[in-house]
Amino acid sequence: MPKRMGVIAIILFILTGVTRAGPYNEPGINGYIGPDWKHASPGDLNAVINLIFRGWAGAVASYEPSPGVDSDWNDPTMALGPATGDNFDIVSLGDLSQGQINQGVPPGRITLVFGDPCNSNDPNHIRNVKGYDFVIFENGTVSNYNTSGGSVAGAMFAELGYVDVSSNGVDFARFPSVSLTDGPVGAYGTVEISNIYNLAGKHPNAYGVCVGTPFDLSEIVDEPNVVSGLVDVNNISYVRIVDIPGSGDFYDNAVKHTDPNSWPYYTNYDANHPIYDAWLTWGSGGFDLEAIGVLREQRFSADINLDGVVDFYDFAVFAYAWRSHFGGADWVMRCDLAEPKDCIINMLDYAVFANQWLKVEQWRSQ
Repeated sequence: MPKRMGVIAIILFILTGVTRAGPYNEPGINGYIGPDWKHASPGDLNAVINLIFRGWAGAVASYEPSPGVDSDWNDPTMALGPATGDNFDIVSLGDLSQGQINQGVPPGRITLVFGDPCNSNDPNHIRNVKGYDFVIFENGTVSNYNTSGGSVAGAMFAELGYVDVSSNGVDFARFPSVSLTDGPVGAYGTVEISNIYNLAGKHPNAYGVCVGTPFDLSEIVDEPNVVSGLVDVNNISYVRIVDIPGSGDFYDNAVKHTDPNSWPYYTNYDANHPIYDAWLTWGSGGFDLEAIGVLREQRFSADINLDGVVDFYDFAVFAYAWRSHFGGADWVMRCDLAEPKDCIINMLDYAVFANQWLKVEQWRSQ
């Protein structure tokens, strides 16, 4: 998003209001925390980088923006190292016009490197551990965002991207995504973030809010390149972001996901959906990557708000979601604790919660 549009975008959020919340209301990961282990603005004197992170992208493998990115936003090294929360500390992938889409011009993309790709034992690789595995920070903005609860929803200026991972830099697996935005939103319009899943850019990271979108490698274990062994989810050295021009010409992978409207006999979506986001944008148009962080293992799924301890904050969210089901009122994704997940919050989930009560993550106690 270009500088000159920042104030305009915030005004648009206020005028647009919040649409009906969707089913994908997972919270993002706080980039910075304060002494209370809750979200903190990066500019706060007591703010520190969230200890849930164990590493960050260390090199750029490739950067192929679409035509027209301003020179202020085309330095790919801006995406290396820790998140800053600075919405101008980004590299842009650019946006495509309808004419370029029709001509087959490829969307912009960037691939970052984690650890030494030639050393399979490098601890800086991304691995499929318990919980989320890595987090992507884009400079999306939202007028009102809850940084401490177990679920989120709201109208957000979002520029979305597909997420691909690779072990060798040649063969990639893509996270299957869902986008339920039902029509174009305009050049600097907003989308309901809880209608989006497994796309980078659905959490805000600007103007004092530093939150990234988390990804779990267990969600790609059935992808062909993973099944064949070309991509090893316990040895990911590359993450690639591919911009999605929000015209509706590019589609999600919804048929691989459960349709929340098929309750109580859940089935998958019967078709993929066109993806809409803010389009057409310019200057720093399209997806603006700020950072990609690698997470420490989250051993306790009952730590719903991801502050490293299972406590009354988590119980309050769990109690709110009690007896809810995927697609229904009061549903909170992170409260579906028992494995395999059954899309309803019940005694099986409560048993997990009770067993983990007052447990503390190792990374919090360090």
